[in-house]
Amino acid sequence: MARTSSRQAAQKAKEAISTTSETGGKARAGAKRKSTEQKVPAPKKEKKEVKPHEEKEVKVEKRPEKKLEQPQEPEKGQKEEQPLQPDEERGPDTEVDGVPAKTPKEEEEASPASGIRKSEEREDKVSSNVLEKGIIYFFFRPRVNIEDPQGVEDVARSFFVLRPTPLGAELDSGQGPVDKDARCRLLMLPKKKFPTSGRERDMGFVEKANQSMKDLQEKFIAGSTYQTSTRGERHIEEARPYAEGVYALTSTRRATHLAYVLTIPHEIGEIQENFGLHQRGSFIVQSKNPKFPGPSFARLPKEPEYPESVMEKFDDLRWVPLQPEFIEYPNAQFLMIGEAQDSLGKAATAEGGKKAHEIEPGEELEKMEHENEDRVHALEGDSTIFRDLGLDAKKYAAVPTTWGAEETTT
Repeated sequence: MARTSSRQAAQKAKEAISTTSETGGKARAGAKRKSTEQKVPAPKKEKKEVKPHEEKEVKVEKRPEKKLEQPQEPEKGQKEEQPLQPDEERGPDTEVDGVPAKTPKEEEEASPASGIRKSEEREDKVSSNVLEKGIIYFFFRPRVNIEDPQGVEDVARSFFVLRPTPLGAELDSGQGPVDKDARCRLLMLPKKKFPTSGRERDMGFVEKANQSMKDLQEKFIAGSTYQTSTRGERHIEEARPYAEGVYALTSTRRATHLAYVLTIPHEIGEIQENFGLHQRGSFIVQSKNPKFPGPSFARLPKEPEYPESVMEKFDDLRWVPLQPEFIEYPNAQFLMIGEAQDSLGKAATAEGGKKAHEIEPGEELEKMEHENEDRVHALEGDSTIFRDLGLDAKKYAAVPTTWGAEETTT
């Protein structure tokens, strides 16, 4: 406003000078525009240079508000810039006439192509102890140069991907595959197999956070080839998805649980069982305080860059119940303890902590299971997993359930 007022004042001053030198007394509008164009070109040039700078400053001021709207990062500090990448890619349309453009979360909720819609009524019924819910994917990558793995011994690493959705999210048969810009976390399980009993405790870590489906497809799923001086050409095989389902992170009095229900494949087989998965199950999950060193066999070269606001929540304890924000940082370590197989165990209940109008976490997971089944059935059945991940479904014969089975077409 100050810049506009100064320019108008300058023009009025020039008008006054012009009218005193002319006999007409009042300057015409056309003469005013002509005078500005001929005698004062610098302000126009300055306007072109300064205005984009002003718009950039406005975008920076808006970023923290947009970030706080994302349910998976409710308390993250401003240090973490990654969730703003989709906004930065928008270019000059980030703000139109002073109105901010929709955030990725808002666009996702409005777009049927993302496979996600939000209902305020649904969100109101979700139990208060549900920390997060969404879609989960399971992968393995064969060992180098092994195209046809015959068992878990031929697997290099085991991974799973959490794709959070709003708590009020609901799916239906009219919605398509998960949007390629949906934000995900990629988590690694070095021991390959998921724990299946309370005696089994396996450490894992966050490989990547805040990744889009497209990022995962290009930077993680895809294979590659490299040369070595001793063994010649080596080929890293493509990561292979072998299951998809829905999940929920729930809290009880002294623990956090990761519960899942598989929807793909329609019937699990040898591969899923060898990795420790069942049609449904749950794990107790804990986050490791980076202040304390882990066991020698599970130390990472770099610790997660937690902000102080997150570090305070560890309260000088070595392990604490996992919270979604703890796994929003690469290299964050967590512990998985086997809990329930073919049931959801304690993860299914709120232990009396829910409000009267809320439903139990297990009921919400069952709703999500049926909705995702309807969505999958309306698309391409089990092959929907490839479309969700941005892969060419024609390249794959089926979701693998048996070792040694042909998985790709020639």
